[in-house]
Amino acid sequence: MQGKGTLFPANVSSSRKGYGAAKVYLQVELSPQRRCAPLLRNKEQLRIATGWCFRSTRLARPPRHGHRFFSSLLIMTSVALCACLSVTAAEQESREKYEAQFQLERDPVAKAKILAKWGRLEIDQARADLKADREEQSLADLERYRDQVEGTVQALSSTGVNAEQHPAGFKELQISLRETLRRIDELILQLPLDKRPWFQAVRSDLTKSQNSLIEALFPTLGDRRSKKGDP
Repeated sequence: MQGKGTLFPANVSSSRKGYGAAKVYLQVELSPQRRCAPLLRNKEQLRIATGWCFRSTRLARPPRHGHRFFSSLLIMTSVALCACLSVTAAEQESREKYEAQFQLERDPVAKAKILAKWGRLEIDQARADLKADREEQSLADLERYRDQVEGTVQALSSTGVNAEQHPAGFKELQISLRETLRRIDELILQLPLDKRPWFQAVRSDLTKSQNSLIEALFPTLGDRRSKKGDP
């Protein structure tokens, strides 16, 4: 006789002795421990695999300090952006304030002092327009500033004041122009070669205005230049 799960061949003798031996071996083969052994091994492998999966997940998970660093970086970037916007708004407000004062003022000396402060902001605006690819607007900013400087220098000269003895207004505007010319040179270097001549023409006009102020402040220096140029 052949039972399911037995190890005996089909021609096993049916004698009592052979039957007893087959029964013993069949019990051993079909004992609960033997029947459950594959299942237990599968559970053990499953437990080991689950442990490895859990450990690999922890290794793949980004560290918490990296998340904190990213959050800090995001906060700092936001603060810097807000600060830049605040500075831009403050500069725009200052430009409008100086422009209003300049238009209302009638004293050439006071106008020159206002323009000396206002000039830096005008150059900043021209540079901002240039960075935004608004080259025509940048040139218009500089031309507008040049016109204001030329009108103020003429108004100072028409007062008949001896600038060497009373340099108020002359001195402030001349120092401002010296810095302005340097910054315009930096701005021109950022331009394509074919667009530089218009900006250089504005710079040339500002240089003439500065030279007029220098001659008014230092007349003896102008005399020495004239004598040096004589044959």
